[in-house]
Amino acid sequence: MDLLSLFLVLLKDSALALGGLGSLPLLRQDLVATGVVTDTQLVEALAIGRLSTGPNGLWIVSLGYQLAGPLGATLALVASSLPPLIILPATAVARRWLLSVPFAGLVRGAALATAGLLCATGASLILPAGDAPSWWQVAVGIAAAGLTYQGRLHPAAVVIGGAALGLLLAR
Repeated sequence: MDLLSLFLVLLKDSALALGGLGSLPLLRQDLVATGVVTDTQLVEALAIGRLSTGPNGLWIVSLGYQLAGPLGATLALVASSLPPLIILPATAVARRWLLSVPFAGLVRGAALATAGLLCATGASLILPAGDAPSWWQVAVGIAAAGLTYQGRLHPAAVVIGGAALGLLLAR
């Protein structure tokens, strides 16, 4: 994939994403389905981005680095930074409209759709093709969702606990 095409894909997917990981299903469709990257490379970029400091959406920079080195990382940084930098002045102009009830419903609906896409993408990344999850994988997923939803436990503790259970229970 040439650099311009990479930049345009990253820009489009960053602009359509709601939140840091919202671009994951879009990037998976645009890059994995077309054979540009593998699921393994995508998971590696996601892991590197999640382990590093800063906003969640900057995992795209590590993906850009994997695809095209330092120039790819720079393009990914610009592509993921442009949409919010453009939307900020636009929201200042349209502030009254953005506070309306229909727009709030639009945002809630898009956020729920993004959550569903993230769940489906996460399941397809962690489960081998055609294999059903084992009982402990389902239990860990349900427990993590419950603990995260309640908000009583820090998300890092949930991730570390899930990783420890995975090490203990995996074959």
